[in-house]
Amino acid sequence: MTPIRDGLRKEAVPGAFVGLAAGLIAGGLAALVGQPLGWALVTTVALGLPLGAFGGVFSLLVAAGRLPAGRFAPVALFWLVAFPLARLVHEITLGLALTGQFRVPADLAGFLAYQGIVSLGWAIGFLWLHERIALRLRVRATASR
Repeated sequence: MTPIRDGLRKEAVPGAFVGLAAGLIAGGLAALVGQPLGWALVTTVALGLPLGAFGGVFSLLVAAGRLPAGRFAPVALFWLVAFPLARLVHEITLGLALTGQFRVPADLAGFLAYQGIVSLGWAIGFLWLHERIALRLRVRATASR
């Protein structure tokens, strides 16, 4: 792998990890409350992959200097758009997997607005975890030089 691609991959890790971990936690909670294992697995994948992808994009934007690191407002604005989209992908995928039908939430505007509100809480947790993971990776990279 080229050094540039390897560097980009390393920069995307913190955000992608947080998103994937959130999907894993959501799937675990679904199983914990008694949902069938298949449903929990669909939740893990259908929520974890979009959140991981958006998290990776966020990390790359921070690494490129497009978003400032450690500030809440830019993170909140990023997730105000990304989180509702990730939840929409999750909702549609869940409908496809469980019913075999492509279904968009009945009140799409209300769904997206509510997810936008929830995204602020997600942004706080994401920022906190992202900063800790990124710091650990930077310390490891510096120590290995």
